[in-house]
Amino acid sequence: MCRKFTNDFAFGFICSLVFLARLDHVFVILPIGFLYWNFRKWNIKSLGKMLIGFSVLAVPYIVSNYYYFDAAVPISGRIKSSFPHIQQFIDFGVFQKLFAVLGVLYFVFLSFNRKDQYRNVKLSFLIGSLLQLFYNLLFQSEIGQWYFVSQMFFCGLFIYDIINNLKITIFKKFTLDKIVFAGALIFICGIGWLKLTTSFSIQNNVFANHSKFEKKSTDLVRKTAQEFEKNIPKNSRIFVYDFPGKFAFYSNFNVIPADGLVANKNYFNDMKPGNFKNFLNKNKIDYLIFPTHFFTKHETQGFFGSSCRQSY
Repeated sequence: MCRKFTNDFAFGFICSLVFLARLDHVFVILPIGFLYWNFRKWNIKSLGKMLIGFSVLAVPYIVSNYYYFDAAVPISGRIKSSFPHIQQFIDFGVFQKLFAVLGVLYFVFLSFNRKDQYRNVKLSFLIGSLLQLFYNLLFQSEIGQWYFVSQMFFCGLFIYDIINNLKITIFKKFTLDKIVFAGALIFICGIGWLKLTTSFSIQNNVFANHSKFEKKSTDLVRKTAQEFEKNIPKNSRIFVYDFPGKFAFYSNFNVIPADGLVANKNYFNDMKPGNFKNFLNKNKIDYLIFPTHFFTKHETQGFFGSSCRQSY
């Protein structure tokens, strides 16, 4: 009895870790959760134990958000989401198209590959990952490559399953898995070497028409920071909305990161209408810098800068 409770509790607890790693992972958790509950014969007690395990971390997180930020999701998540209203401009980009097509192909593959003992687990994960993909497509205003972790994971499973089936049906006498592993290892190490020594970037060198493959990386934000250093006194206190880490690294400015303080309740109150001027005065901020455009096919990074120097 204790072991059953431990298993159910542990499953719920692990789900809470996945959920807190990225909140939109809830779409991946739900199908797998129902699959596990089906394995437990739809037992209500089992469901209760899973919910207890899930609540250990999830409930304090949600309650603290309500206490500090008056919402279940803090400002860092809300500023990018248009839920429940579908955003006006939906960017069905290259990565979204790629993962949507591969997801459908993998679903068809698993539908016919009934001998796979983990077929139901993979199908559950795949369905959840596709739900996450389309949720972000419809409701997220900004999507970076780190949004596609679960999609990359099911692509890895897809590649493994295809190679495994080829090995069983065609290459029975060859060590195909070892050959593929060695090739993949060499490929990944090669990409890593290029990233360390050159300006290689999938986003820029593959999808942008202006980028050059050069020995040294030319960072657009670095150029901007260096230009600012020519016109702004050193050690100025600058409030930066985006890329604060790069501005701080490439310059001698005292950078106050707008997006790095979102977990601070006092800062959250300072951002309310009418309070921002007091925030500038209190923290003796000299300049404001905000990005105006940053598109893959543009050769420049656009920033808007404003002086707010006052006699403090």
